[in-house]
Amino acid sequence: MANALQQYRHSFTAGAFAAGGSFFGHAPSQLTKVPLLANLLAPTAEPTYYCEFILLRALPIVLMVICNVLNWRYFLKALQCAEQTLTATVLTAATNYILSFILGALVYREEITVLSTVGAAFIIAGLWFLCKAQEEQKAKEKLI
Repeated sequence: MANALQQYRHSFTAGAFAAGGSFFGHAPSQLTKVPLLANLLAPTAEPTYYCEFILLRALPIVLMVICNVLNWRYFLKALQCAEQTLTATVLTAATNYILSFILGALVYREEITVLSTVGAAFIIAGLWFLCKAQEEQKAKEKLI
């Protein structure tokens, strides 16, 4: 198991950065709803407006772009290291979905429904079957 984690570390890293890109892309619309920030950064003076613009709009977008660039960088590394490109793609997408689900629920207080929980369980089960099938295939190849 540890070998599989080491082998696919670039896929997991790419998925984490993809989730980070989504997280920061969603942040500007959510940050303006926070009452503490709204009171703190009330548009009473011009310097406050620039501070609000930088903190609530520009910084999350810059972080989103950085995360998306790093996502593609590590995804390309994952494709180069993987024996099958399908495995790297599926692991990256699954990591992205699961982390986005967790971040949305914890940070943005998005509703956790039965359907979203079942979907996350299917993703995890699919990953387990994929990894198990690859381990069995490698074991068969060693016997031959």
